[in-house]
Amino acid sequence: MGILEKIGEIEREIGRTQKNKATEYHLGLLKAKLAKYRQQLLEPQGKAGAKGEGFDVMKSGDARVALIGFPSVGKSTLLNTLTTTHSESAGYEFTTLTCIPGVIEYNGANIQLLDLPGIIEGAAQGKGRGRQVIAVARTADVVIMMLDATKGEKQKELLTMELESVGIRLNRRKPNIYFKPKKGGGISFNSTLTLTKCNEKLCQMILHEWKIFNAEILFRDDCTSDEFVDVILGSRVYMPCIYVYNKIDQISIEEVDRLARKPHSVVVSCNMNLNLDYLLSTTWEYLALVRVYTKKRGERPDFEGGLILRRGCTLEHVCHKIHRTMVNTFKYGLVWGRSVKYSPQRVGIHHKMCHDDVVQIIKKFCMMTDFDPVSILLVTSGTRGERLLFQYPNFEIARTHQDIAKSKRRNVYSVRIAEDVVTVSSPVNSSNTGTLSGFSKAILANLLSVKPALCGQPFDLKVDDLRFIGFPMLLDQSTKQQTSGKISHQIGSFNIVFVLKASVDQSVINCYFDLVKQLTAAIKYEESRRQYLSAEAKIMISIHDDIASLPEDQMHFPYDLIQTKSSLARDLKTAYESVKDKGVVHLYINKWIEVTFCLPHKVHSKSSAALSVKVNPEVIQRCIEALRPYHGVLLLVDGQNLLDTLSTDCTPALNRLINVIIQQPVRSLQIIALEADLSLSQVFQLVSHLVYWGKATIVYPLCESNVYLLSPSSNIKMNSKIAEEFVQLFPGRSLAVELSEFSYPTKLWDTQDMLNKQQKQQEEKVSMVVWLLQHGLIHQLHTYVFLMPPLKSRLCVEDRTSSFSDVASVNSDESQLHYQSPSSELASDGSFISEEIKGFMPMEDTMSKLTREEQDYMLNLSAAKNTDDLRLFLRLCPYFDGLHHFEEIMFYEDLTRSQLLTLLDKFQDVLITCQYPDQATIFNSS
Repeated sequence: MGILEKIGEIEREIGRTQKNKATEYHLGLLKAKLAKYRQQLLEPQGKAGAKGEGFDVMKSGDARVALIGFPSVGKSTLLNTLTTTHSESAGYEFTTLTCIPGVIEYNGANIQLLDLPGIIEGAAQGKGRGRQVIAVARTADVVIMMLDATKGEKQKELLTMELESVGIRLNRRKPNIYFKPKKGGGISFNSTLTLTKCNEKLCQMILHEWKIFNAEILFRDDCTSDEFVDVILGSRVYMPCIYVYNKIDQISIEEVDRLARKPHSVVVSCNMNLNLDYLLSTTWEYLALVRVYTKKRGERPDFEGGLILRRGCTLEHVCHKIHRTMVNTFKYGLVWGRSVKYSPQRVGIHHKMCHDDVVQIIKKFCMMTDFDPVSILLVTSGTRGERLLFQYPNFEIARTHQDIAKSKRRNVYSVRIAEDVVTVSSPVNSSNTGTLSGFSKAILANLLSVKPALCGQPFDLKVDDLRFIGFPMLLDQSTKQQTSGKISHQIGSFNIVFVLKASVDQSVINCYFDLVKQLTAAIKYEESRRQYLSAEAKIMISIHDDIASLPEDQMHFPYDLIQTKSSLARDLKTAYESVKDKGVVHLYINKWIEVTFCLPHKVHSKSSAALSVKVNPEVIQRCIEALRPYHGVLLLVDGQNLLDTLSTDCTPALNRLINVIIQQPVRSLQIIALEADLSLSQVFQLVSHLVYWGKATIVYPLCESNVYLLSPSSNIKMNSKIAEEFVQLFPGRSLAVELSEFSYPTKLWDTQDMLNKQQKQQEEKVSMVVWLLQHGLIHQLHTYVFLMPPLKSRLCVEDRTSSFSDVASVNSDESQLHYQSPSSELASDGSFISEEIKGFMPMEDTMSKLTREEQDYMLNLSAAKNTDDLRLFLRLCPYFDGLHHFEEIMFYEDLTRSQLLTLLDKFQDVLITCQYPDQATIFNSS
């Protein structure tokens, strides 16, 4: 008797058996057998035959919805209506023979909609490719059961029964039953409430049918025996289902109302596009999706690209959605929306998000050691296989010492001291020592040696908490054939790899890519010129072979010996130590090819006196792009020392620029370009280079009207090193006292003693301000202007509204004589156009951006009666958007500060001013 016959016999036996207390155990056993045979039917035992043809598609988008129904109920029509995918639909059955995917774009989410072939009765046993259809439905998040509203409830009952028979539970909650098989101890049965639908004896009989005699059971709900069988199987799928009744245009309104009031039901008409919007909103609710927007610091939220998450998600899920490593650097979040009591509210990582919340994630400050490399490796691949030729620092020493300490035999009679409270052992640097101790040389060589097809491109490999950064390079074999008799080992490719912590930012990784690429290119060039790499590799391989041939008691580590004999090893060691200590690398490969590199994260952090400053290259690049001719440059190091460190082949333009800056520290770039006899573009490039390498910073030229404020990240501790340095440079002065003057926005002339105007003291005051700017303790505030006309005019405007055609008559005392002016011209409509009106015509574009009411209000201001002031004001209106400060307006429009302030004072009713730092100087005080 086959499985299908056994299933049919059990179903007939259940149908013949009366349901009462005397038969509940017998029915429970029958249901357990039925579930067992159905499980065997879905997962046949024995040797698997040929794979059947399936039509499952890759899961994509934010969620998946499956359309299930009998043939010709409107599944393909619904797919064509809601998505841009075309699925063949016709008036006959089985039009769709395979799975056709489509995408619904709703609330910023991409919902995958699957049009499955129609199933028939008996699909669970494999009829009509029913198994493939149901297998795809098990992977969906929501099932839409398409029903024909003209055929009654029979379709719904049959489809539900077919899905129930294969373990799909629709609109049901997972039973709250704890079940755990054990190896011994019998069956332990407990419950937290009185059971009315099942008992211990029935559960034991069901378990015996499954040949389970040792298990732990805990009922937390009053569940039935069927639900207990589902828990034992563990393969049941619980998913929400929407019953969609199609073709409602063919039934009465009373029948539509009756169907719409049923639970989990939606009535639609695909042909007439009726109620499809409600179907989409219902699907969104059943999918339990929420949309969360992100916001960067100082910018507006990104309302175009929201993150789609599940309901009940926390801020931790948001971090994982953005990047998997963001959780490690998460500090706190600022949330706007319904999930907080007030906006913005500071929350932790376990805060639950709601729909349409806005979140700004604040990351932890990265320590200086987070940017440091863990190790540097040299791996080659050639005729002698993949080999790790050099590694610095040597982690094998630390690993061997640990192994020796573990293997050292202890006297069983000796007294063991749990802790030595007197002797304090030296701390071990966890960022370096022992990090690579789990990797052998063979493993590292196999991991870091790549195929020839992957050479010449960045190499990025993450293993646990480490990240390997390299740039493998393929060598030219033509030159090697000429010297094949001299060198026994031919190198096909090599890879210089920096080992970093896995949690570093992508900007740090990109910088190390640049360094590795420079080193690789220099070594490849020297290999083609002098066979440099082959000769150095021969030295390293010979040392490895010599040490490997020694007896075990005389073996030592080869890397220390390699450093003494190989110039390439010493160069790699220098590169590692330079980037770790200073963030700057300057060396010559084979004493010929110069390699220069700057890690801005470390350079700018070291040059700042702030407590916790993290500067990314993106911030520096944004500041460089905001550089303007009116800006100035301030050296952060001694000018003469900077000249001494320049290479002999340095461009003379840089020498002239630095000499001019040394003579006059803070002047505009335009004046520096004139005195250095350089073009402004050259000055921009050279200054950008100095800023990127941390040798200079961008400021505004010093003048008495400059406004300065204490930097929010300044180190204001009394006994700090920066305070001691200040006292040594300015005897008799206190850093805390000087910084207290800039606790609020202060103009430079306000810091000078008005009663004591000695030239020497004033120069000392300027020197102190320059020193504070160099160390990032203060930053300058600039005044920005916003044009903000009131929403409603506060003046009573007459019936005749002002316009550009009559602006002169509104603002002139001699309006009655305009038509008599000899300088007037005749317009096309016969009216006269005066010279004053012609002066306003070029400004019409500016005023046209305002509403009619705003134009009326501005033209009726008392200051607008002066045509010269109004003309100048309209000319400056493009600057009044909060993006241009006073100094920029004065530079481009050739105005003095007094002229600009006078004009703004006259039009103060429609202007708002605020103060914040310039984008070009903001990184110096971030």
